[in-house]
Amino acid sequence: MNTSFKPAAALLCAALLTACGGGDQMTAMQPAPVRTAAMSGSSAQQLTAAAYYDMIQHIYVAYFGRPADPAGLDFFANGYLGAGASTNIRGVAESYAANPAVAALVDVFANSAESAALYPGANEVFINAIYRNLFNRDADPGGLSFWANAINSGAMTRANAAISIMAGAVDADATIINKKTQVAGAFTAAVNTDQRKTAYSGLDANAAVRTMLATVNANTDVAAFGTTIEATLNQLAGGSGGGTDYYAPVAPIIVNRCVGCHSATPTIAGYTSAPLGITFDTSAEIHSRASQIYNAVVSRSMPFGNRTGMTDAERQTVATWFEHGAP
Repeated sequence: MNTSFKPAAALLCAALLTACGGGDQMTAMQPAPVRTAAMSGSSAQQLTAAAYYDMIQHIYVAYFGRPADPAGLDFFANGYLGAGASTNIRGVAESYAANPAVAALVDVFANSAESAALYPGANEVFINAIYRNLFNRDADPGGLSFWANAINSGAMTRANAAISIMAGAVDADATIINKKTQVAGAFTAAVNTDQRKTAYSGLDANAAVRTMLATVNANTDVAAFGTTIEATLNQLAGGSGGGTDYYAPVAPIIVNRCVGCHSATPTIAGYTSAPLGITFDTSAEIHSRASQIYNAVVSRSMPFGNRTGMTDAERQTVATWFEHGAP
């Protein structure tokens, strides 16, 4: 993957970015100064790796939808320190084209095994996934078209698009990001024993923590969420990341959001029988239709018109269950 913009594409993207951010309002992304020691007139030694922790959590949340693990956090913090990078996400996004060292660090995310597992599809699917990671919703049509076209044309890499979407967030979107990155920082800080560090490794553990972070929204009490962080880590450590019961949280979602229609005895007005004869009254029926459930939930075609109010966090829980083999 290229680590710099093509010259013509760079000019086009720079112009477009002044009118396109991560939010529906497509608010202008104002230039932000790159916070380096040299620009502030102080010595380079005054910046430490820890100064980059918050910015790196932003990238993890944007690209992977989860908090950084301690080893990854330190690796990238030292890398960005050595690259003389900005300590804020907007500065990193804006320096991507001009600083090859920064570009290489950003693109590590796109070249990882976790990325290959998460985003095997088209760029439009990737952009929607990033919006869900960041804002708990799909991209608005204008944003989806802009960012997907930028990647398809080669003007941007996937990783740079992800951080640029975050950098352009405003209003409610910015509030959600703030909450998510605060929770992410608290989670990484709580990975403070060898057992927890071992537990928070591998794709299964990442998926479980991604599901946890997907429940964070603009109304989340970050301090109170510490209880959820501890419960998640204890569950991972207790089973070394391999004993998670992915079906347990799915069953009530199906009951509350799907069985009203898909039942031998529907309870939602207007339905006298299950659509297409598909019923989810038993665990066996749910498991036999796992692929159909996954496709309908992820594509958002079901529940029809979201009549039963399935949340984005619930959709992610169903997706995680299926992606782990629908046990």
